[in-house]
Amino acid sequence: MAHRRRGADLENAIHDATLKLLGERGAAGVTMEAVAAAAGTSKPVLYRRWPDSTALLRDTLLRTATAAVPHLDTGSYREDMLAILRGWIDLFTGPQASTMKAVIAAMSADDDLAEAFRTEVIGWRKQEMAELLQRGVARGEVRADVPVDIVRELAQSVLWHRLLVTGDPLDDGLAVRLVDDILIPVVAPRSQP
Repeated sequence: MAHRRRGADLENAIHDATLKLLGERGAAGVTMEAVAAAAGTSKPVLYRRWPDSTALLRDTLLRTATAAVPHLDTGSYREDMLAILRGWIDLFTGPQASTMKAVIAAMSADDDLAEAFRTEVIGWRKQEMAELLQRGVARGEVRADVPVDIVRELAQSVLWHRLLVTGDPLDDGLAVRLVDDILIPVVAPRSQP
C-alpha cells in the first residue's frame, strides 16, 4: 500500500504536477482530473483545497513566482533590485523556463489564465516594486517623483523580452548592467542647481 502524502509533500506534488501539465499541454490541460492523476492523489483532495482548476493554477503560479523572486528588504535599492533580477533570471534559465513561456503563450487564448496571471503574479510584483521604490525614497536613494508605474517594469521587462522574444542571454552580468546602468541613474535624486 502506498504511503499517503500529507501537508507540504502533497501540496508540492500537486503544484509540481500543475506546472508540468501547464508546460506540456497549456492551461486547458490543467484539469482537476489530470492534476490528480499526475500528482498521485484524488480529485476530492484537490477540491478540498481549490474550488476549480483556475484557482489551482492561480495559486500555483503565484507560489512559483513568490518562491523564485526575492521580496525581502535588503536595506539598499541596488541590492533589492539585484536580488529580484537574479531571481527572475534563475527562473527563466532553470527547469521552469518552458512553463513560464507556456503561461504567456496560453494567455492569448485563455482569458481566465490571463486574468489569474495578471492579477496574482503581475499584480503582486507591481505592489512589491511600488513598496521597494517607496523604501528607496524614504532612504534618499530614489527621487520622490520617480514614475513608479514605468520604473517598476523597466528591468524586469528586459528579462521577459529576452525570454519570450529575442532569446538573448540572461545572466548575472545583465542583471548588474540593468541595475547600475539603467535603474540607478533613472531613480537617482536629481542634484539641486
